[in-house]
Amino acid sequence: MSSRFVSHIRWWFFIAPLLALFLMPLLDNEQLFKVYPEETDSVSTLLGPDRADSAIERANADFKSWFVDTGAVRATMDQSDHKDLDDTIGNPVARRWAHNFWFLIYRITYRASVMRVWVLGTILMCVASFIDGGTRRKVNAAAGGVVRPLHFHVAAHGILLVLGVVFTVLMLPMPILAPFWIAVSATLVFLVWRAAASYQ
Repeated sequence: MSSRFVSHIRWWFFIAPLLALFLMPLLDNEQLFKVYPEETDSVSTLLGPDRADSAIERANADFKSWFVDTGAVRATMDQSDHKDLDDTIGNPVARRWAHNFWFLIYRITYRASVMRVWVLGTILMCVASFIDGGTRRKVNAAAGGVVRPLHFHVAAHGILLVLGVVFTVLMLPMPILAPFWIAVSATLVFLVWRAAASYQ
C-alpha cells in the first residue's frame, strides 16, 4: 500500500467528514439532519424497547451535558439571531445553519450512543482474536510456514478504513440500521485477527 493511498484514506474518511459537518447544515432540508424513524425502529427491534430507550436517554444526557449546559447551543443560536445581520440574507441562512448543525450534532450523539452498545464486546473480541492470531502466527512459523507481509498491510489498512467508515457514517444523511454495527464489529474482529496472524 502506497503512502499516497493512505493519505487519500485519511482525506476521505477523516478530513472530508469534518468539512461536511460544517457545510451540510447549509442545505435547506431539515429532515436531512434529524434521527430517522427507521433507525430508532431497527434499534428497538434488535435490542428491545428498553435498551433502545436507554440509548436515547444516554444521547439526550450526553447532548445536554456537552452542548447545552456548556452554553454552546445558546451561543450559536444567539449569534444566528443577531439583529445586526441582514434580515433578507444573513439572518435566515445563519439561523438555518445553526438549527441544522445542532440537529446533526444530536444525531451524531445518538448514533454514537447506539454504537457504544457494541463497543465493549467488540474490544473483548478484538483482544481474543489478536491473541488467537498471534498464536496462529507462532504455530505457522514453527511449522516452517510462509509469512505474507502483504496480508498484514492489507489488514492494517482495512482497520484504518473501517474506523474511517465509522467516523463518516455518524453524520451520513441516511438511516443507519442497527445491524450495521454488528457488521462493523465482525469486520474489525476479523481484520485484527488477520493482522496478528500475518505480522512479521
